[in-house]
Amino acid sequence: MKSEQQKAYGEAAQSIAPYGFAMAFFTLLYSLFFGFAWGLIGWFMFGLVAVCSVYIACISLKNMKHANRFEVYESLEGQRIKKQMGLLSAVTYTGVWLCVLVLAFLDLRPFIFPAVTLIIGLHFIPQAKIMNRVIDYFVAPFPILSALLAIYLGIVSDMHWYVLWSVSGIGGAGATLVYGFYLLSVYRKTAEKFGVPYK
Repeated sequence: MKSEQQKAYGEAAQSIAPYGFAMAFFTLLYSLFFGFAWGLIGWFMFGLVAVCSVYIACISLKNMKHANRFEVYESLEGQRIKKQMGLLSAVTYTGVWLCVLVLAFLDLRPFIFPAVTLIIGLHFIPQAKIMNRVIDYFVAPFPILSALLAIYLGIVSDMHWYVLWSVSGIGGAGATLVYGFYLLSVYRKTAEKFGVPYK
């Protein structure tokens, strides 16, 4: 592989590989209370999600080791994406923490996780434009709709907080699972595109 191709591949590979690991972690987080909310069925769902998360994490670690073998050259497009994603992350996570603090202060703790899930779901929409990636538009509705459903149920019923958190978590876990498997596929296809041996 030519030096310039190696640099281009290094940038692409290292911008993809770590995020699968992050998706695996967030998937587990979203599904943490399934068993408490729905008993045996919930624990089965959590177990299934956990197996998928471990698989995504293991392959992502392998991809990270593979990507680190290549030099990174940050292109102008890469710099643009990094800058805009940094801004989006700052806005998103500032919103998340403000939401957590305000809801906790108002003693509305059952709504914390649904509200956080809603914010994370909404952030996929501008992210799609920044990354020029269509899949973000498809995964965004999962957490948005499940969070809105959990908020609605919290208003009209007396469901326990862990049930509401689990309802919102279904969409979040679904989105991160889809995204995690997508990233594994993209990493493999990127290696094939650049003619990089990948095993």
